[in-house]
Amino acid sequence: MFCRTWKPAVYQGKYHMKGYFEGWYYKIANKQEDMVGAFIPGVSFSPDGSDSHAFIQFLDNSGTYSNYFEYDLSEFWFSPDRPEVRIGKSFFSPSGIEVHIEANGTSIQGKLSFKDAKPWPVSLFSPGAMGWYAFVPFMQCYHGVVNFDHMIEGSLHFNNKEIDFTGGRGYIEKDWGRSFPSYHIWIQTNHFEEPGSSLMVSVANVPWLGRYFDGFLIGLWHNNHLYKFATYTGAKIVRFEYTRENLILHVKSRHHRLEVETPYVKGASLKTPVQGNMQGRLSESLKGVISVKLFDTANGQDSLLFSGHGRNAGMEIEGNIPQTLKL
Repeated sequence: MFCRTWKPAVYQGKYHMKGYFEGWYYKIANKQEDMVGAFIPGVSFSPDGSDSHAFIQFLDNSGTYSNYFEYDLSEFWFSPDRPEVRIGKSFFSPSGIEVHIEANGTSIQGKLSFKDAKPWPVSLFSPGAMGWYAFVPFMQCYHGVVNFDHMIEGSLHFNNKEIDFTGGRGYIEKDWGRSFPSYHIWIQTNHFEEPGSSLMVSVANVPWLGRYFDGFLIGLWHNNHLYKFATYTGAKIVRFEYTRENLILHVKSRHHRLEVETPYVKGASLKTPVQGNMQGRLSESLKGVISVKLFDTANGQDSLLFSGHGRNAGMEIEGNIPQTLKL
């Protein structure tokens, strides 16, 4: 079990748990970018064990459609050492998915393969996106980035309408633990003018030793290099503004500054975990547009390394977002 810390994409739980959830997030977009969606396979264990089940959520970029497909826990299978899970007749891994869903008046069938994946690097003292926080037991929620970006081959049938995803792009991440934070900001995009670049931003209220702190985790993948800005790296938020219409987030590390700005876009309703139970709700959009600028500040002057607008951005801004952050 302990060695799974260095394999964050692998299922971290057991078959029988209490007050625990784990879910993967597979975002897919076809080449034309007129069909963007996300599959969220996972498991939910209630605190007393009375309501435990597997599930697959799906939403698209319409801003209104989402569906929750529930399965008996006996239909959940996981590999103990590989990042592979099966729920019902559907299979999910970092190299591809095979979907067979017939429920709730919806049919989704097909197979997608993923090529040229770019995972978050794992090292001895920093096993993935969580950094050294991955070693801390009993955190409320853990986060992992499985693939920043990959190419897609294959097609899916949605209610007998075939959609070809060949030439499209995808992204994979995951969460596991007990509950989502009391507030959180999450945005993600890998559709920039320059293909292959990808951004993930997470800001949240984190319980810690009986108290709370505002923590953040940001990864920008560009030119085959990961630029990390996180609480555990010593990076700082230097500007934060949020209204119900716009988000401005500027962060600075020792040698770089990242500027992220986006208008808020409301999306479809998804179920979220509360003490393992999928009883919470949040809004997620897949139609955001994010303005991103990365500067090299090592020599005391700002040198622009990257500038772009990320399309088809996933966006969740939920809870009582503070006007200022204690960082």
